Amino acid sequence: MWLEPAAATGFRLLHRLAILTAALTFLGIVVGGVVTSTESGRVDKGWPLFGGKLLPDFSAMAENPGLLVEHGHRLAMIAVGILALLIAILALCGAEKRPLARKLAIALPFLVLPPAILGGLTVKMKLHPAFSILHVSVAMIFLSAVATYAIVTGRRWIEETTRLDGKKLDGLAGIALTTLIFIYVQIVLGAIPRHATADVGGSTMLTIGNMIHIVWAFAVVTMALFLAGRVIGRLSKVQQLLRPAAGLFALILVQVFLGFATFLTQPKVPAPVVDEHKGFVASGAPAALAFAVCAGFLGLAHEVVWSRLLGMVLINTTYVYTTILATIIGGIGLGSLLGARWADRAGDPLGL
Repeated sequence: MWLEPAAATGFRLLHRLAILTAALTFLGIVVGGVVTSTESGRVDKGWPLFGGKLLPDFSAMAENPGLLVEHGHRLAMIAVGILALLIAILALCGAEKRPLARKLAIALPFLVLPPAILGGLTVKMKLHPAFSILHVSVAMIFLSAVATYAIVTGRRWIEETTRLDGKKLDGLAGIALTTLIFIYVQIVLGAIPRHATADVGGSTMLTIGNMIHIVWAFAVVTMALFLAGRVIGRLSKVQQLLRPAAGLFALILVQVFLGFATFLTQPKVPAPVVDEHKGFVASGAPAALAFAVCAGFLGLAHEVVWSRLLGMVLINTTYVYTTILATIIGGIGLGSLLGARWADRAGDPLGL
């Protein structure tokens, strides 16, 4: 390791704290999604306290699912704020010497404040859903920032000596940045129908939001596959790029499947206002979701089989995977169109 022992120890500590912060942030965002689905934020409007107390009542959380979700979300994000502040303090104390990385570390506590404030005000004042959309949007910016810092403090990043030929990159950085922007826009668009309620926006907001989200999903998939294909096709010998590209390819397929499953199990009309004391709405359809999961795995299995068979005919792997992906995405779109029509006519869409 080319770093001095003291510097290496500081980097390891920063790296581990950044990983923990990113993991807790992701967990907090997931739990925040459950809060939105179940309207659990209405159980306790005493933010930033827990039922008027400094610490949560864990026995009450065990008895009330709404409290468990809402207070669990608050605890996770409080831990995130403390960790972000600790990273910034360590960076200021000299653990981080690189100017840009140091600025990023110091910025983390300031980036975590906007989503925390927006979330608290939404709970206390029942703000317009636009603020909830902004809440998750800025939370994703913080997650991206802390994940980036976790990467640049890793041993592999610090010790990396590989130098790439600029001609082979051929605009790869621009493509990656465009893909990142497309994904972020998709997250914001997905939050629009997610926060539609019976009294704000109604079924119109839900329908239009879903339509825009689905259309933009095709743009995201196209850009992500183009980026992954560019890396796999031209830089397949560079493991540092090949692995993330393969991971991006896999994650896009998983995301398409999860989005499709969510669309199938999403209620046609937004959930009505619920009992603020119970705060937990039973939502989703376990049987339908399990069916969608099985269908997704079967689809991936078929993809492997088709790639082998088409490879004997088309030879070129680029044409093989392009054909397979175009078929899968087209089938998902056609299935969504037909399934939506059948569900509209059926008395029980989930049963269908």
